[in-house]
Amino acid sequence: MSAHEHDFPATTKKQFILATLGSLFPPVLVLFLVARLFFSIQATHIDDPVAPQKPAAAEAAKSADTVDDEDQDDTPSAPADDEDSE
Repeated sequence: MSAHEHDFPATTKKQFILATLGSLFPPVLVLFLVARLFFSIQATHIDDPVAPQKPAAAEAAKSADTVDDEDQDDTPSAPADDEDSE
């Protein structure tokens, strides 16, 4: 036997659990942050084909409304209800 024998204190269950959780926390944190980074990069590179079409659709709707307004000027309007007719 060695001349420098040391008796180590027994490890408690609480110390074992804390050591286990402490050793698992950093890898889980790294995996979470890498996944978050990956998905944030991926989200910025996805083309949204619907977004550029929205302004064109809005312009088409505005032009359709103006055409309808012009057509309504040519047609006679319905007589307005007067208060006297009650």
